[in-house]
Amino acid sequence: MAETRTHRGNVPAETSSLVGRRAELDEIAVLIGRSPLVTLTGVAGVGKTRLAVRTADRHRDSFADGVWVVELSAQQNGDLLGHEIAAVLGLREQAVRPQAEVLADFLADKRLLLVLDTCDHLVDAAAALLRRVLPEAPHVRVLATSRRPLGLPGERVLPIEPLAAPGPGATGAAVRLFTERAHALVPGLTLDPVAVAQVCRLLDGIPLAIELAVRRLRALSVQQIAERLDDRFALLVGGSRTPLGRHQTLRTAVGWSHELCTAQERLLWARLSVFTGVFDAGDARAVCADGRLTGLPLCGLVDKSILIAEGSRYRMLGTIRDYGREWLRRLGEEDVLVRRHRDHGRAP
Repeated sequence: MAETRTHRGNVPAETSSLVGRRAELDEIAVLIGRSPLVTLTGVAGVGKTRLAVRTADRHRDSFADGVWVVELSAQQNGDLLGHEIAAVLGLREQAVRPQAEVLADFLADKRLLLVLDTCDHLVDAAAALLRRVLPEAPHVRVLATSRRPLGLPGERVLPIEPLAAPGPGATGAAVRLFTERAHALVPGLTLDPVAVAQVCRLLDGIPLAIELAVRRLRALSVQQIAERLDDRFALLVGGSRTPLGRHQTLRTAVGWSHELCTAQERLLWARLSVFTGVFDAGDARAVCADGRLTGLPLCGLVDKSILIAEGSRYRMLGTIRDYGREWLRRLGEEDVLVRRHRDHGRAP
């Protein structure tokens, strides 16, 4: 059987700095030391991949057999997941044996970190493969990124939150990210700190959204960007030369989450977009339930990083809410749901 390649991994070079996230990086390091499987979850564009790649880079010398990154966004067939991993590890095809068995045998005595990036659409396949492989490979660690957990025993899930949204004129990681990227794009640019903080706040501190907003500075001022964010999906698009990976627009990133939802989850997401603040299950039922939506898959939307659970209450980030509102309009239900929400708010 072929061994791993002579160099110790395939961690890609980062093309820009990672702003903030020291606490998250430290926590990931601790979790990797304690569990064979760590999954980073979070809303679209929050920076799960960047954190995983930076973690991989930080641990290059911690694993004798290397650190290996398997990028899965283009792989649509879960049956080929094992083959994707084997190809990255440099294993030859063995058609007569199940790929999970080949990987389990190969990894049994290895000390390596395997990063499975973008497992969202392959959760079942990834869980089945790791359920077979990890018990046979006690010194292998897997770091996965997904908008929902893989659901395996012993999995440690770390939700990645957006960068803290600053108050007016305040600084923080979101403002630092905007400022750093802006000065790299337009050297010497003078920025209004109040307007920068406003943009970061309107974008919920989502790093992808902030980086896309910065791209507009060639044509717009920060204040003009802020004024146009009521149509953020039209405004926040990248270009062929932007180093933003697979998500060249905010709509693409959030749309990926939408595709991963069931029909009932999509309908509930759209209807919940009429809530601008927190709500509980009773509120959701009163406003959203009808003959088309009798069960409310709130937990499913939490698992897929669409809703944020805070005790018994829920909320949506503005970016997610706006996407749902677009779909509510397409469904022709906006007026009805706005009226239901208003009437519910007036009820004693």
